Amino acid sequence: GLGRDLMRRRFRTEMQILADLNHPNIARLLDAGETNDQVPYLVLEYVDGSPIHEYCAQHELSTDQRLKLFTTVCAAVQYAHQHLVVHRDIKPGNILVTNEGEPKLVDFGIAKLLEGGDLTSESPATVTAMHFMTPEYASPEQVRGMSVTTATDVYSLGVVLYELLSGRSPYRLNNRMPHEVA
Repeated sequence: GLGRDLMRRRFRTEMQILADLNHPNIARLLDAGETNDQVPYLVLEYVDGSPIHEYCAQHELSTDQRLKLFTTVCAAVQYAHQHLVVHRDIKPGNILVTNEGEPKLVDFGIAKLLEGGDLTSESPATVTAMHFMTPEYASPEQVRGMSVTTATDVYSLGVVLYELLSGRSPYRLNNRMPHEVA
């Protein structure tokens, strides 16, 4: 339903972003291309893990253990930011923790490369106003359709941390209507 050209641009952007990221806590891009029918595809590292909040609950991690795990996630996000990449969809489901306790940041499908990187032109697929986001974790600027910065991811990390430490969301949304989220 998003349109063929739009999907192609999204896949190409995600491929270019992931190709430049090489961090042990970010899922790696293994291959990308198009099928004979010109359908784009990405082959990513398979992460056999659970969302971070589920992992913490299942393993009954202490506050110190949760903070240590979260610090590792922050290092992965910082690495992305140093490469001018804003993830824009940081949420527990995009932070998978393996059975060995290693977190992996996944799903850069709506990530944006900030100016100064190789992808300096803003395409419609990366404009926040198109509402590609998870409202419960979106920063105020995302919800309002404004420009995003690395602070966007920091805000989302704060929401995730709040959940990890308190066991609940900092917000009580009755629905996902734009005016309710705002």
